[in-house]
Amino acid sequence: MGSRIARLGYQSVFFAALISSTHVAPLTAQASGSVEDSVRALESQRAQALLKADTVALSQLVADDFVEISRLGTLRTKADNMREIASGTLKLTSVRYDSLSVRIYGDVAVLQGIADNTGTFHGFPFAGKIRYTRVFVRRAGRWQAVAMQQTGMQ
Repeated sequence: MGSRIARLGYQSVFFAALISSTHVAPLTAQASGSVEDSVRALESQRAQALLKADTVALSQLVADDFVEISRLGTLRTKADNMREIASGTLKLTSVRYDSLSVRIYGDVAVLQGIADNTGTFHGFPFAGKIRYTRVFVRRAGRWQAVAMQQTGMQ
């Protein structure tokens, strides 16, 4: 039963870890980088905020109507994720991204990549990779995550 709980905790952890976000400034294409690069930079900033359990910074990127679909098909909200991070139920010790790609469709950005995270959830350690998609919408000059879906990798 302990390994089943640990496995379920591990799966829930990725929900929380991947929908949370960080400080968001207005994004526009600049000479020093593209809008796609700006969205990738937000994902990196999000990782740093996750490691610090900075829910103030994390909550700024996630829309109030955000919905995440877990690798098990369960739905999670922004409130679910912020609560687990703030309480210490979810504690990340390593957040690494690979193969991040971003496509811009007007005021919508679709980010896809691989996350390799480690930490604890309800005191149970977890580690592993997921492939995920996060959808952002530009509202009032800033990007907000509105949806995410993840799939476990072998």
